[in-house]
Order: sequence, then C-alpha cells, then structure tokens
Amino acid sequence: MNRYFFDVYNSDGLVLDEDGQFFESRDRARGEALRILHDVARDEMPDRDLVKITVKVRSDNGAQMFEASLILTTGWSASPFVEPNR
Repeated sequence: MNRYFFDVYNSDGLVLDEDGQFFESRDRARGEALRILHDVARDEMPDRDLVKITVKVRSDNGAQMFEASLILTTGWSASPFVEPNR
C-alpha cells in the first residue's frame, strides 16, 4: 500500500494534508480525491455564489500525482414574472 496526501485549495486558502492515507491503488486515491472535492463543495456552496476547489494528491516523496478541480457558480437569472409577496 502507498500513502497519498490530499491538499485542498479553496476560497479559504490551502489546507495541507500532513498525515496522508494509505490506499491499495492510484484509482482508490483518485476516488478519495473526488470524494473530498464533493464534500468541500457541499459544505461551502450554501454560503457562496462562487466556489473554486482543487484537490492535489501527493506521494510520499512529495511529488504531485493527481489533481481534480471544481468551479461552482450560482445566480438568479432575469425572470419574466414577479414572485408574489409572502
């Protein structure tokens, strides 16, 4: 098994993974990077209209091996109807 480190870059800055996690394969580490990306997006999206997140995976020797990024935007479109007062 190899140890992989998952560094997260988001609107709050950089969070370095100092512990890492062990996985049987690169595919499993890739899956973990995508899970982290999803979790961070879910946590940040309700409070922001623009979210940029990147997860970079490093090996034990510090070499970057994989990167996954996500940009989420939200916004109201112009609407031809007026929403009723409640």
